[in-house]
Amino acid sequence: MAISKKLEIIYHNGQPDGIRSIRRHLSTMTTYVIPRPLLAEAKKITGINRPGIYYLINENDENKIAQIYIGQTRNGVARLDDHNRSKDFWNKAIMFLADSKTFSLDMISGLEEYAIMKAHESNRYKVENSVKPKYEIDEYDLPSIEEVYEEIQFIMATQGYKMNVVNVEESAENLFHTTTNGIKAYATYDGEEFVVLTNSQIDISKDCRLDKLNKQRETALKNSDIVKRESGYFLNKSLTFTSPSSAACFVLGGSRNGWIEWKNQDGKTLDEIYRK
Repeated sequence: MAISKKLEIIYHNGQPDGIRSIRRHLSTMTTYVIPRPLLAEAKKITGINRPGIYYLINENDENKIAQIYIGQTRNGVARLDDHNRSKDFWNKAIMFLADSKTFSLDMISGLEEYAIMKAHESNRYKVENSVKPKYEIDEYDLPSIEEVYEEIQFIMATQGYKMNVVNVEESAENLFHTTTNGIKAYATYDGEEFVVLTNSQIDISKDCRLDKLNKQRETALKNSDIVKRESGYFLNKSLTFTSPSSAACFVLGGSRNGWIEWKNQDGKTLDEIYRK
């Protein structure tokens, strides 16, 4: 049986998409969600100058992470001033801060290293950390770091950002494929997010019906998220879509009904599994 979790959220300027602070019941860590235009306002919040780690996020048109940068801070939100001057890509910061007893220098250094490693492993988005920290995580600190990261991963998911690794080793009930016109692509679906997986083939010879998806393809090609190989074009990282149909259109071009396009290993369509 799953364990219930309780979160307390404060909307500091009374807007659901404004500055938020989030704390899980009995946790010593507080999460701060800060839209970039509200950075100056966020500095007025009590406790926001504590140590921890942070994510700088660039969202795509579907409000999913397109780019991410992970860092550590000893002085909380003040660290973002440097990034506000030097980094253009981000539009939101999410900070995980606690007192120095919880987040010692060793703890946040290890947590930063671990979070960057997990971001690269997830293969969900472009990671802007070109240089990985050289910090070596002590084996005695690792359980604590994993526990804190698990909480970070949970809270990020409540904000619509899934951080876990996606690959073809998912359980069969969540793994789907299409082989239309000889194009082989694979995806996972959990009832909410539809993720087209790394190494899926993309038919770029056919334009998508929606301009938004054509632009997404252009961006993916420019960023090398779609790469050319001998046998065609393939995804170099997993991409998340808001619907099976938009994913099918992106992969195959034209106008597609993803509910009948994507099938599991038994040949059942999404429509058969989820709608009937």
